Amino acid sequence: MDAHQIFREASDIFFQHYHNRPYTLFNPTLFRRKAAAGHIPRYLQFAFIATAVRFSSQLQWKQRKQRTIDSYAQASWEMIMSSPDGLGDSSDVSVIQALALLAIIDATAGRRRAAWVKIGMAVRISQDLRMMEEPEGGDAMEREEKRGLFWSLFLLDRFVCCSFRRPPAIKVKDCRLNLPVDRGLKEGEAPLTLGGLLDETVRGRPNQVVGLSGLSVGFAALLGRTIDCMMNREERAVEPWKAASDYSTIHTSLEFLKQMADGHSPDEPSGTDRTSHLVLSLTLYHLTHCILSHPFLLGVKRQTYQATPTAWIEAQIASCWSHALDLTTLVVDAKAAGYMLAPSFYSYCILVAGTVHAILLHGEDTPASERASKYLKTSFEYLSEISEMWQNSCIMSDALRFFTNRCVRYSSILLGPAPLFQNLTQTDITVLRSVLDYWAMMDPRNPISDLNSINIDCFADTPGKGDPDLPSLTPDDATPGSSDSSKHDNLTVDPNILVDFPLSISSPANSEGGQEFHKWDWDNELESI
Repeated sequence: MDAHQIFREASDIFFQHYHNRPYTLFNPTLFRRKAAAGHIPRYLQFAFIATAVRFSSQLQWKQRKQRTIDSYAQASWEMIMSSPDGLGDSSDVSVIQALALLAIIDATAGRRRAAWVKIGMAVRISQDLRMMEEPEGGDAMEREEKRGLFWSLFLLDRFVCCSFRRPPAIKVKDCRLNLPVDRGLKEGEAPLTLGGLLDETVRGRPNQVVGLSGLSVGFAALLGRTIDCMMNREERAVEPWKAASDYSTIHTSLEFLKQMADGHSPDEPSGTDRTSHLVLSLTLYHLTHCILSHPFLLGVKRQTYQATPTAWIEAQIASCWSHALDLTTLVVDAKAAGYMLAPSFYSYCILVAGTVHAILLHGEDTPASERASKYLKTSFEYLSEISEMWQNSCIMSDALRFFTNRCVRYSSILLGPAPLFQNLTQTDITVLRSVLDYWAMMDPRNPISDLNSINIDCFADTPGKGDPDLPSLTPDDATPGSSDSSKHDNLTVDPNILVDFPLSISSPANSEGGQEFHKWDWDNELESI
C-alpha cells in the first residue's frame, strides 16, 4: 500500500469514527478539497494517520497499533519543529490541527509533559490568529472550521485540567467567539457566546440559539469551574449551602443547561454527530455533579467551615451517588448500543463514578451496598473493554481496583461525622486525590501504581485468587479513629464481596434481558446506531 492509499484510507476511517466525536478539528469538505489539491502538509498527514490507526480494524495495523501510532506521531512532531512552515507566521491552521491530534496521542500514551506542551502551543497559536474572536470575511467553510477547531481546543484544555493545581490555558472571559449552532439560523435568531450561555440574564432569551455542540462546551466550562471550586481553591468563601456561593451558582447553571439539552433531544434528527454531543453533554452534566458533591471533596470543604448542616451534606452525597449511577448507565448504554465513545476522557468519567460506588459499597444501607457492588462491577468491565482502544484505561482500572480495596476504611470516614475526616493518613489523602485527578491517571507511574507495587490487591483480575501469604482485614483494623496509621496502609477487602464477574454486562440499570457488553466492531459501528 503506497503513501497516497494509506492517507486516503486514514481519511475514511477518521471521518467515520473520530470526526466530531466530539472534536471538530476539520471541515470534511474543505479537508478533502485540500487533500485533492495536495495542500495538506506532510506533518498533518502523519498526525492524521496516527490518529486514524487507532480506529482501524485493518490487520496490518491492528496487530502493531500503538507502535504504528507512535511512529507516525513522532515523525509529524519532528517535521513541525524542523519545518520553516510548521511554526511560521502563516494564517493556516494546519499546525494547530496537527498539534491537537498529537497532544491527544501523547496524553493517552502517558506522555503528559509532551501533551501539555503541544496543547499549550496549539492554544497560543490559535490566540495569535485571534480565533477566540468572531471572524470577519473570508470563506464560510474556513470560518466554521476555525470555529470548530477553537472550541475543540477548549474541550481538550478543560479535559486535561481535571486535576489539582493545573490551570486551563483558555479563559472563558477571553472567548468572544460564537458557539456552534448546528443548523441555519432563522429570522430574528442570534447565536450565543460562551459568556452569554453562562450568564443567567442572557441565556434564557427566546431568540438566543445554541446547538448541542455549543452546550457541550458550556458543560465543559462548568466542569472547569467546578474543578477550580472543589479541587483548587483553599481560601474560605461563601458557605456552599448558601444561595450566593459558587457551589450554588454552578448547580443552578448545570440544571439550566440540562434543560436546554433536554429540549434538543426529542424532536430533532439524531445522526452520529448529534449523538456524540448529546452523550458528551449529559456525561459532563453527571460528571460535574459527581465532583461537585464527591464525599472526599466535600470532606475537605467541611474542614474549612465550623458548622456544616448535616442534612445538607447527606443530600449532597445522595445527589452524588444518583449522578454516579446515571453516569455509569449512560456511558455503558452508549457503548452497548454500538456507539463508539472516542475520547479517552470517558474512562476518567467511569473512574470518578466508580470511586463513588466504591465508597458506598461499605455503607450501612445494605440494598445500596449491593447496588453499588453491581455498578462497580460494570465499571471494571467497561474499563477492561475500552482498554483495547485507550492505554490509560488500564491505568484507571488498576487505580479503581486499588481504591476499592481500601474503601472499607474510607466509607466509614467519608460517610461519617466531620471529625472522622482527620483520621485520614497522608497515604489516604494521596490515594483519594489521585483517583479524582485525570492528569495523574494519565501517568503509568502515578502515586497509586507506586503504592500498588507494595500493597495487596485482593480485588483480583481472576476472582477468588489472592496472595495467601498476605494478611486479611480484621474488624479491629477497620476501627475508625485508630491512631496507628501504619495499620491502614495495607487494608484490603474480602474478595468474596466482589467475585464472580459476569462474562458480559449491559447497563446495570437494565441488566436483565439487556444487550451484551461487547468489544468494538469498527466496520459495523455506524450500522448499529
